[in-house]
Amino acid sequence: MIVKTHEIPIPLLQLAGLKKRVETTHPQFPVIADDHTIHQSGYRGELAFDYYLRAIDDEETAILNGLRVVGSNPFQMDNLILNPYFFTLAEVKNFSGTIEFDHEFGQMTQHSNGRTRSFKDPINQVDTQIFHLQNWLMQHGYSAIPIVALVIFVSNNVHLSRADSHAVDPRIIRPGKFIEKYQELKQKFTTRVLSDQQLINLSRFLKKHHRPLRLDVLKKYHLTAKDIRPGAPCPECYYLPAVRLHGRWSCPSCQWVGKDAHHLAFKDFQLLYKDTITNREARWLLQVDDIQVVSKLLKSAEFQATGSRKGRVYHLNYDFQKDYNHLVKIR
Repeated sequence: MIVKTHEIPIPLLQLAGLKKRVETTHPQFPVIADDHTIHQSGYRGELAFDYYLRAIDDEETAILNGLRVVGSNPFQMDNLILNPYFFTLAEVKNFSGTIEFDHEFGQMTQHSNGRTRSFKDPINQVDTQIFHLQNWLMQHGYSAIPIVALVIFVSNNVHLSRADSHAVDPRIIRPGKFIEKYQELKQKFTTRVLSDQQLINLSRFLKKHHRPLRLDVLKKYHLTAKDIRPGAPCPECYYLPAVRLHGRWSCPSCQWVGKDAHHLAFKDFQLLYKDTITNREARWLLQVDDIQVVSKLLKSAEFQATGSRKGRVYHLNYDFQKDYNHLVKIR
């Protein structure tokens, strides 16, 4: 049973929003664009792996996708598979090109399109996840549960190799081997450690402790408000900024005309800054100087407001999973 389904990662949305509001000539733009590509590829890889997860889905198995457990040491797992006999962490990687593993130095190197990039060894990554999960389980009264990690490279355009004389860790596999590997684990672990009800209770308890990651993107990329392009984006072509004229927004690029471009701007503000906005901040964001016009736009959005006059604050209440699908499409 699928206990927790995939969510659109908030950092992916934040990077998409940031990417269209930072000038392409900015020194940090290539870094932001690279990180956006990596997050976007990772999310697509996780969705592609669902085909194989569905093959092992049954009544005695609980699957949680994209789980980030909070506590003294928050930790995140792509897929956690709970079985009454053992648990499996399935970490998904969606890389292309040639991937070299150097387990001794804890490094993974990607060679793709004439470019070389280094990453942390995914085996170190999943071993750390197991360590945190075991500690969390023991803190909540669950112990002696076998936990196995697998790292699955889902792209058809990847070649896995080793950087030294040591063999590639057998826990690194291609998706076609996942079901076979999982069946081997079922044959290996034959001692039941959880009842059906304990499994259900634990899966729900884990889901209850899930909190999605949300970055402070300006701090992460050493940006200030001066680095962020203000304005309301065109809903059709995302040109920035649309122009406010006679109660409507118009796009100088594609000639779109409409009333709702300010909603996209408010959504970006929530992603990049915070969950509240003042009239003054909204005037800067929309590049509209008229206090009354901006006040009407904020009120028409039906945000909850607290305070009065200059101290009035509007609480942005956009849903990250329902209101930002347009950003997932941005390349």
